[in-house]
Parts: sequence; structure tokens; C-alpha cells
Amino acid sequence: MNVIIANRYKDELANLDIDIIKKLDGEFDVDTIIDTFANFYFNRMILDITAIKDYFNIAVIQRLATSLDATKIILFLTDDPRINNSYLSKVISIGIYNFTRDITGVTYLMNNPNSYRDVAEYHDLAQNDEKNMANAKMSNPFAGGNMGGFAPNMPTPENNAPTSQPFQAFMGPSYNGSMDPNFNNTVTNAGTKVIGFKDLTEDAGATTLIYMLKKNLSSRKVLAVEVNKNDFSYFHDSELMSITAGQISNVRNKFSQFEIVLIDLNNSSLDVDGTCTDVIYLLEPSTIKLNSLMRTDRMALEKLKDKKIVLNKSLLTVTDVKEFEYEAKVKMFYNIPPLDERKDSQMVLDSFLEKLGIFANGGGGGGLFGLFKK
Repeated sequence: MNVIIANRYKDELANLDIDIIKKLDGEFDVDTIIDTFANFYFNRMILDITAIKDYFNIAVIQRLATSLDATKIILFLTDDPRINNSYLSKVISIGIYNFTRDITGVTYLMNNPNSYRDVAEYHDLAQNDEKNMANAKMSNPFAGGNMGGFAPNMPTPENNAPTSQPFQAFMGPSYNGSMDPNFNNTVTNAGTKVIGFKDLTEDAGATTLIYMLKKNLSSRKVLAVEVNKNDFSYFHDSELMSITAGQISNVRNKFSQFEIVLIDLNNSSLDVDGTCTDVIYLLEPSTIKLNSLMRTDRMALEKLKDKKIVLNKSLLTVTDVKEFEYEAKVKMFYNIPPLDERKDSQMVLDSFLEKLGIFANGGGGGGLFGLFKK
């Protein structure tokens, strides 16, 4: 069953041929929407963006995405000039990948939701935002270029796709600015992604995870660094660097020589000093480790509810994770099972990296419509 929240486009959305369990009409504060649906089960939420008060403030959309399941949200967009390439790039950055300006697009995305892989390659297209805006009204709604269909996997007209109205959508730029002080973005204009890893529970596996990630990224220019420890020495890999927190300024000057920097933060404060473009907090969800964490700080997870928390060395199923999220009232960014660090590559880690916007081969997704493999 699905939810519709409509305002300016309530008449258009009323024509959708879908099962609806709840429908709201009007303009609402984002907190009202969150309070209404945080514990409400639904399959998809079709959200007329004009139904959100101050929708042009991306921090408002970020709050929505971190409080509800962003993968279930389909944004129905307005022609407001503020909803441009830059805005939609930020929407992608906060985890909302389904958006359209066309009713047919809503129907398509209901059955064929996008993943980050579908929109990742469009994360750097809006450096020429004004040029893209000028080219927005295309005679062929499925034409290529910087603008195109808003459901990237949607088939072309030659394959009998609906063409009644174009998906006038923007796959936005890489974003190099925070929407609020607590938001860490994974894509930087400088080109280097600096990802920090910090153990929330004791020995949650940051050191070994970074070692495995580096092997998965063997075709990329990657620097792996651990701070205030020398555990990398056990891997006998000369490309792994161990430093103290006091040496970070010297090492930071070399970051631009690499595409990706992976940092084992340990007990340093580099997760909050601006060194990292993104920080992953690792949690081993065993009973002993969780109880130990709660005994140390019962608010530990609550304090990080807007951060990227990853379950590592986890045997939890999808259902288990959902129950854990419900009890903890915190969303998990990813669930990584126990892995063999002796393997050269791990498929599950490729998926994890893709969710961070990092591709093992340096490429992106499979093209605008997902029809052709690279």
C-alpha cells in the first residue's frame, strides 16, 4: 500500500492508478510528515515537493531523508527555478534517487525504483548549470546530453516507452557544501574522496575493512592510513601507512595525489575536524558488543542518527536489520557480513562502495536508461 502527500499537484496525483493506504492534501512542516509516517508501514511515498514547507531548503529534505526510508520516497517536482541541477545533486547526495516531473514517471518509478548506481554518473554534470537550464526544454524527451529522462532505466520510445510528456529532470552535480554542520558529503569538487572509519563498538573491524576495501579498489589510486596505531603492519603491505594524529597535516597535503583516501580514525578527532569528506561509524551487532556500548553511553546511537552507521561483521538478516533500526530508532547505512580478508575482491564491498559513490573501476552506472553495459 502507498502514501500520497499532495499540494499543488493533487489533481495530477489523484489520477494515479495505485493502491493508497493514506493520503494527505496541503502544505506541511517536515516534522509533521516525519511524525505521521515514522512508524507507519507503506510501500512507496509519492510526495509532491510543494507539500513540504520550505522545500527549497535542502536541509529540510535532508531531515526527511534521514528520518524516513529514502528509498521509498518518490519526489514529484515543481518547475520552481530553485529546483535546478545543483538542488537535485544534493537530493542525490542525501540518498533520494527517485524523482520526476511527470505522472508517467511516477508510475514507472513505482515498479522500477532507482539505486545510486542509476544516478551516480550524473553527479558531476551540473558544473554548467546555467547551460543545462537553457537546454531544459528539449523537443525529444529521451534525447541525450546533460538533460534527459528522469527515470534512468526507463526504455526509449523505440521500445514503446510512454512519451506523452518528457521527464524534465536533472541529474545534478557533485556537491561540495554541507547542508548542515552534521552532514558529510561523499563527493567533492576537488576530486579526492576522504573516507574516515571509526569503530563504535570495540574492535568493530575498521582496520581490516579498510585493508579489504583497498584491495577492491586496486584499479584506483588509493591511500590507506591508520592513525595512532600500527595494526596495518600485520598485513605486511608496504602501501599501508601508519601515522600519529600529529602527522596528519603533512599527510593531508598529499591527499590530492589520490582519488580515494581511506582513514582508520581510531581514537583521533579527525572525524569532526574537517579532514574527512565522509565518515563511516562501524557497529558490530553482537549482544556483548552492543550491551557494552550501551553501558558506556546509552545515547551513543542517538547522537549519530544523522550519520552513516554501518553494521560490520554482521550476521543479521534484512528483517533483523529492520527490527534493529526500529528498536534503536536509527537507520543503518549498510550491513556487511563477516568476510575473508585473504580474498582479493569482495562483491558485497563493491556494493557498499557504490552506495558511497565510489566505483571499483572508476566508472559509473550503465548509462542514462540502463540499457547498455559499459
